[in-house]
Amino acid sequence: MTNQETSPEVSQENQRAALLESIRRLHARSFRGMWAIVAFACVSIPVMLSDQILPPLTPEVKKMLGAPPSSNMISALLIVYAFSAILLVLGRITNSSPKLISFSHIGYLICFYAFYYFSGVLAENFWAVLATGMTILSLESYHIWSLSMAKIREEEEALALLERRMKFN
Repeated sequence: MTNQETSPEVSQENQRAALLESIRRLHARSFRGMWAIVAFACVSIPVMLSDQILPPLTPEVKKMLGAPPSSNMISALLIVYAFSAILLVLGRITNSSPKLISFSHIGYLICFYAFYYFSGVLAENFWAVLATGMTILSLESYHIWSLSMAKIREEEEALALLERRMKFN
């Protein structure tokens, strides 16, 4: 009889522990977007100082890379990327899509920094890439945060219900 009495209590205690762990993980996940913003800022600081940090490209390297794309072409691609990424993020926000993307944007934005650097116009276009990145990553961060908070509310409601049941037993 003792085993039958403790079995439901143990099961409820395990459920409670699982819910608390899930809430803890969701709280940690809610900051994932902010970490992406911080990572992009940390990448952008040395890029901003690239003319002081990096040596100019040698003629051999320029010859090996070939002719760089024009500044206007890179800017047009940045605009297309920005609008596409923003529309995709807004679509995921409105549909409450569970798909979470944040760090992959950093790679794309670094490529734009690199293209502008190789074209020799990074100083003139740095702020455009930074503003684009911060906008996209801020929207992604909001998406991740809002999804996590909604799931946390669900888990907290389930936890409150379970704790009420545990009090009656």
